[in-house]
Order: sequence, then C-alpha cells, then structure tokens
Amino acid sequence: MRHVAAAFLLLPSMVAGARAAEPSGAFSETSAVLLNISELDLNRIVVDSFHANGGPRFAGEKERVSSSVGDLRYSALFSDPVIRLRTDGSALVSLEIKDASLRIGRLERKIGGMQARCEGAGLDIDPGHPLAVELAVNLTIENGVLRLVPTSVDITDVEDRLRLVQPARCSHTILPRWFLWWVGKPYLRRSFGKVDEAILSRARKSAARLEEKEGLLAKRWKIPAERDGEPGRSLTLFPETVDTSGRSLLVGLTASNVGPTAGRVRPRPLDDGAPRPSGSFLGISESFVNEVARRILSDKTGSRRASTGNLRKLLKSDAVYALVPGLRKIDKESVELEIRIPSVPRFEFRSLDDEASAATVDRALIRVLLSDVEINLRKVSGGRASVLGTLRVESAMMSVAPFANRLGGISFRLVENQWKVSSTGLEFDEDLVAAALQEMTFGKVFKTSYDPLLTRTPRLGRTEFLPQAFAVNNGYLLIGLGEPSPPEGGAASAAATQTNTLLGSR
Repeated sequence: MRHVAAAFLLLPSMVAGARAAEPSGAFSETSAVLLNISELDLNRIVVDSFHANGGPRFAGEKERVSSSVGDLRYSALFSDPVIRLRTDGSALVSLEIKDASLRIGRLERKIGGMQARCEGAGLDIDPGHPLAVELAVNLTIENGVLRLVPTSVDITDVEDRLRLVQPARCSHTILPRWFLWWVGKPYLRRSFGKVDEAILSRARKSAARLEEKEGLLAKRWKIPAERDGEPGRSLTLFPETVDTSGRSLLVGLTASNVGPTAGRVRPRPLDDGAPRPSGSFLGISESFVNEVARRILSDKTGSRRASTGNLRKLLKSDAVYALVPGLRKIDKESVELEIRIPSVPRFEFRSLDDEASAATVDRALIRVLLSDVEINLRKVSGGRASVLGTLRVESAMMSVAPFANRLGGISFRLVENQWKVSSTGLEFDEDLVAAALQEMTFGKVFKTSYDPLLTRTPRLGRTEFLPQAFAVNNGYLLIGLGEPSPPEGGAASAAATQTNTLLGSR
C-alpha cells in the first residue's frame, strides 16, 4: 500500500522535497482503500494455498490415537477445492475425496480377561465413487484481520461410500477373527461415520494456520511512515468491512489515526453505471490520497533546502542565465534555493475519454493541482541569507493517464501540463521558466515508460497479481488486477531499465 500511495506523488523534482505548514490532525475514513477479489481469483488463491500446504495428496501416520487404537496410517487424494461465494458473507468450498485408504495397525480391546488385538482393519474409498465434501465458511473481519471460519461440513452418502476393511489378523483371543469383525464392525462404522467432524476440525486448524502463516490481510500499514518526533503523522490502514453481495470478496480498509469505526459499516458503494475492472481490483479513494499527500508534505515551518541533484547542476551551469538573466551580475556560487508551499497539492481522479484510451481498458486520469509555490533565490554571505528574487508558481495543472507497462509495473502518459508563473526581485525569463517546468514534468513522467513504478509483483498469500487496467468510479482510482500471463518463449524477459535522467526531448 505504501508503494501505491507513493506512485501518485508525481511532482517535479523542484517541488518534491518541499513541506507545507499544516498540522497532521485527526482523520478517519472507512473504505479508504477497497480490495475486490473476484470469485475466479479467490479460487486461484485457495488452490495455490492448497497445493503449497501439501495438496492434492495427503498422507500421514499417528502412533497413538486412543487407548485402544494405535499405529494409524492414512493416504488420501483430493480434487482441487472450488469456492463459491454467497451473498450473506459466507462461502461454500467443495471438493472430492477421489481415493483414500486408512489402516489401523493396532486395534485393542479387553475380551474375556484377555487383551485382544487385531491388525490391519480400516477403510477405503473407491476411486470410481469419490466422496463429495462441502465445507461452509464464514468470511469475517475480527480485530482488523480477515478471517476464514469453517462452520460446517456436509458429506453426501458417507456411510454408503466408505468400504470397511476387516483386520488381516487377530491375536490374544480364543474367538475367531470373523466373529471379532462382526462384533467390532458397527463400532468402526460409527467411528468412521464421524468423518465430517474430523474434516471440520482439520479445516479449522488449516484456516488458523493459513491465517498465521500467510497473514492474509492481517497486516496493518502505516501510511506515511512514522518519523521521530512527529506523533500522529501516520494513518493506520486496516481491514474493517467485508461484503460478498456482488459475488466477489470486497474488503474495505479503513485509514485512521483515531481507531476503528464504531459499529459495523459497509464499504462505500461503487457506481454500477461507471467504468470498473471486470475482475479483481484495488480501489484507492481520492480523499485518502489527498490526506496522505497532506501528511507527507506537512511540517511546522516552510521547507528550506540547498540545491541538490539536477538543481545544483543547473545553478552551476551557464544555462541558468537563460532562466534568470538577473544572476549574471551575482556570484551564483553563493546562491541557494528555498522552496515554500503554503497549500498542499491537490489530487483529482477523473474518467478519461479520448482517442488514445478509447481502444483500451485504461480510462483513468490523475490530475495534480498546485498553486502559490514560492521559489526563492537566496544569497548566503557571512552566515546570513537574503532573498535576491522570488519566482511564484501561481498555478500548475499536471494530468497523467496510468497504464500497465509491458515491462511490468505501472507507467504514465502525460495528458495535461500547464504552468503559470510570475516573479519579483531578480529578472526572470518567466516564459522560459514555465517551459522548463513543463519539460521537467514531462521528463519525470516519460521516465516511467522505460523505468516503470511498482515492478514488484503484488501477492495475496502465494498468488501473484499484476496491474492490468485503470478506471475511476465514485471518487476511487480502480486498478484492475489479474493473473500474470505465461512468459513467451520460456523464461520471462528482464525488465529494461535506464538510469540516466531524461528531462526533455519530446
């Protein structure tokens, strides 16, 4: 989640290090982030976890089951589970026991003062007649964790499908083996008839192990990251709502620094008439992104920083005279920049409708609005600084359209890039400065075409997802997630990257 939020902060390098003078304050938004997992993808997750934990064949043994049963050995072949979501917040998991064998090495019982012992009794399931099993599971949020709670097991014709196997031999008894089997067979049938209870118990243990091992939505994120001396700066992002009424698993994550929402609430509904990805998606609300941006850019005083990186190179080069002709009369070695942002940049999510997106599934526009930025040129002398001149960004509007890069990750296409500036003090070439800001913005956005963001494959448990489509719906940026395509020609191609900075050359 931290990387997703950071992906929206695409400000030019001159602005990215600045801070605004606004306190953090209290904030709480239910369903600030939506995670929708389609039934198809939920089955991928379940099957991936099933195979990762030993499926489809399970085998084991137990030295002692009870005082009369020991040396138990079993082997079973299962079909892959299939999950079907119901509208009431529950799901049905169906599978078949295709083949199974259970043997009891020692079955002991005192008969006539003697400890009779039989070996090799058990049961089989005929592969020609698999045993159908249906497990009911509740999907709930408890203490900020998505939990899978098995509630019941239904097995069709269990007694008719289990073939009891008589013991291979019996000892320490004067009674014949056939008689002992006639006496013990009803006892074994009753014991094996409780196989549904055994499966339910095993399912609950597996669900608890899955929750602990995989951490499925059990993690709480701090966005933005905590900083020393700034209590309350971060928002905690945690699951609080779950909804299956749309035949998909829709989890609403609350963003708050004041605790969970009182009472049970439903995720904010999306507009059925607006675009949305057809399958699984991640939704991020516009208000949440703006709050994260405000907290990242908040500080007690306006930011002040020395020139670094490309800005330092620009100030040291003669090219700076074209932008600021007034510097020709000043020793620019003693000049530094101070950037102040009285108001935080605002992000807006809009639906995109142009020729470039009409033939694709990418219909989202991310707009950044910036105003009243002051860039002061300061002269430092004798430990004191004085302002030589000020460039004001009166307004700026930058819009990008995200798309899934073939190299992996997310890239952006520049749609709008407008800057309006004014100056006081030193002589600035305002038109050229505005053009330079446009080029810097273009360079930052264009760089994502060959160096995409978020190239690390997102996972839920052991299942991989890739960004595939983008849309805007009811104030949410929706990022469609899907199954990675198989690599062409065998191994996947390494993502091409470039380390130099490209600031122009449209």
